[in-house]
Amino acid sequence: MKFFKKSNKKNHTTDIEDLRKMIDEADLPVNIREIANQELEKLTKMNSSTAEYTVGLIYIEYLVTLPWNKQTQDNLDINRAERILNENHYGLENVKERILEYLAVRKLKLDRKYQILVVDDDKIARDNLKHILEKEGYHVVAVASGMEALQQFQNAEFDVVLTDLKMEKIDGMELLERIKSRYPDVEVIMITAYATISSAVEAIKKGAYNYIAKPFQIKDVRSIVREALEKRLLQQEIRGPIFCFVGPPGTGKTSLGKSIAQALERKFVRISLAGMKDEAEIRGHPRTYVAAMPGRIIREIRRVGSINPVF
Repeated sequence: MKFFKKSNKKNHTTDIEDLRKMIDEADLPVNIREIANQELEKLTKMNSSTAEYTVGLIYIEYLVTLPWNKQTQDNLDINRAERILNENHYGLENVKERILEYLAVRKLKLDRKYQILVVDDDKIARDNLKHILEKEGYHVVAVASGMEALQQFQNAEFDVVLTDLKMEKIDGMELLERIKSRYPDVEVIMITAYATISSAVEAIKKGAYNYIAKPFQIKDVRSIVREALEKRLLQQEIRGPIFCFVGPPGTGKTSLGKSIAQALERKFVRISLAGMKDEAEIRGHPRTYVAAMPGRIIREIRRVGSINPVF
């Protein structure tokens, strides 16, 4: 690590300034930027001659150089994928069929319109939100109460819910709790004329994606809904599916992985588990000593420069 090499030559202030510049210039998600700044604040209070200081330098440098917002866009052309699989693999028809089934289902999911649920007992606000979001190309269902909203979940799958805070029987906060307990991947956005710092903090703690005060700007609604959908999509990408190929050496397990990556136009990473004695080699070591290293998975993501390679 370059900071490890330089730390003895540069003074404490210069180290901090260099790291701060790296953080400011890096393309980081909001939560990662916050973590990096918190770690930097800890360094400002440390003695630069300590081992903990060096570990902190290395950690922050590694953190900001990971490709957090860089990912390859999947090519879901089924005919192309079938051609690649057939060119690279003779036989294995059942295996290739399962791979193509996965790609077909994924394509159907991505091609569908995003489903938005609007919950507000004020008809004017409800209709306005529905109109704004439908113009963005979303499929929007608008209801007047929390009870109706929960009933809608029995018939459809929603990506984002926008809900008013003050409603009779089931208010927005209770609706948020119920949705998150049953459908944790759904992003919930609170919209209310009764915004306070305490209610905003409470909503975020209970899992709300964001909190908008009325009267709201149309551009803010569009922007926050789009960001919520992007977060949901990224979470699905990160949790990607797992294919388990079983067979003796030489049957084509690795080459099948390469073909999947080629078909999707993703980066490919091969990690051999043979001879690994400690799972820390894969997951990484605790930051308790200078020799602590990131795990193989993180190192490979950094090397290929993409957050979503095929492993």
